[in-house]
This record gives sequence, structure tokens and C-alpha cells, in this order.
Amino acid sequence: MDVQARAAPAKNRFDQADRDRIRRALLRYCQEHAIGVPTLQKRIAEANDLTLDRVPLKTLQRFLGREHRTNEAVVRFCDQFVANLDEADPIAALGEQAAAFLGVWRNGHDCRPVPPELEGAYAGRAESAAPVGGMRVLMPGQESWVPLGQLNIEQPSGRPFAIAREIITNWQRQPSAPKADTSDTDPRRAYEGIVLHPNDCLFVLLRNILTGAPRIYWLAQLNDHPFGGHGHEALGTLDDDSAIEVHSTARVIFDRLEA
Repeated sequence: MDVQARAAPAKNRFDQADRDRIRRALLRYCQEHAIGVPTLQKRIAEANDLTLDRVPLKTLQRFLGREHRTNEAVVRFCDQFVANLDEADPIAALGEQAAAFLGVWRNGHDCRPVPPELEGAYAGRAESAAPVGGMRVLMPGQESWVPLGQLNIEQPSGRPFAIAREIITNWQRQPSAPKADTSDTDPRRAYEGIVLHPNDCLFVLLRNILTGAPRIYWLAQLNDHPFGGHGHEALGTLDDDSAIEVHSTARVIFDRLEA
């Protein structure tokens, strides 16, 4: 594929939202064109009229895997490549269609736009899982909530929906869960999707980036917590196939993370 970088002024500084946008576009491009990172490296270099060593393979792999903070030069090359793709963002398309389907513009009575003040990062906790075939037993003073992961909500300007991204580090909801800031060797699941605001609740529709399996939340303000409610996800190829259940349901709460 012959992709030429645009002649628009190059951007030299990229915040986290920029990096996430570029990363999503590159991952989507690889998926849709069935290519690996080495081929992507070559196409980015060609689009920017560079030699391969200017876009190091290991650096590109770390950027796509969200490992460490990639230097601005490599991110700029990736941004120039992405800018020339002109490919539709399926998450934005889903948000627009779902908002229209639920009547988000119907005088605000059925599904209001997501309030911009809800944008931010949230630490998620879930009720610990009961043993298979058994019941949950708590000792005196022991809480039933365990760390789950982190949910990020972004509010696109002028859109009735929000963008949601979640990293779950304790999908099995075990008490010895790893923390959200642990190393990349810890098992984790990544999700992306949308947030809608029907009937003063938050409806979060996500998909597993690896398997495409859907995950949903119904959330509302809960006591002193910004959000609380239930999360649901189908069991799939990543899970124990000996279980008779076809989905996982858990009570969850989310607290805002300090910037």
C-alpha cells in the first residue's frame, strides 16, 4: 500500500488523548488489513519518507502495547500516517447511531447527552466472586469489594455520547487482585466502547479489543461513589470452559482517580 503523509503542519506535542487516538487507529488498521507490526513499521516509514531505523520496531511495539511513554518523534510519524488514512472510527459511528436509536435529541426526555463533568479516570471495584458451587463467606471486618481495574471516560466535543475505555486486571474478582498500575506481565483485558445517558443512568457498551466479546454496565450514583451498578460479560475463549454459566455478572462501584 502506498500511503503518502499529508503536507499539513506537523504536530510536535501529543497528550494522552492524542496518543490513545493514534494507537487505536493503528491497531484498527492492522486488524482490518491483517498485518503485523513489522509491516506496519515499513508502511509508516514509507509514508513519512524515512528509513526503517527512524521508526524502531521495538519502540512501535511498545507504543501499540501502551508500554512506557514513546518519544514524540515516533508518535509524530504515526500521527502523520494515521492522518492520511481517512478511515471511519467505528466507536464514533456506534455512538452516533446508538444515541439516535435511543432518542438522545428528543428534547432531552429519554436520553440526555452525557454530562461533560463525568469525563475522567475511575478506579473500579467489584464484589468478590463466590467459590464455584459454593457461597461467599466474609470474616468480621472483611469487605466484599476487590480491585477490578480502571475505566476512562472521554467526552468528544459536541457529541451526545462519551467514549469509554477500560483495563481490567482482576476479571476473576479474586481478593489477591493486582493493582491497576502493575507491570504489563499481569493478566489484563482491554475494552473500548461508548457511554450513553438514558433515564439519569449511564449505559456503557464495550467490546473486548482482543476477542470482540461485548461487555455492558448499568451505572448510577451510589451513596458516596460517583457510579455503582452491575457489569455483564459473556464468557468466551479466554475463560474456563468447564463452567456451566454463559456470562459473568458482578456488582461494581467506581471512584474517581485524582489527576
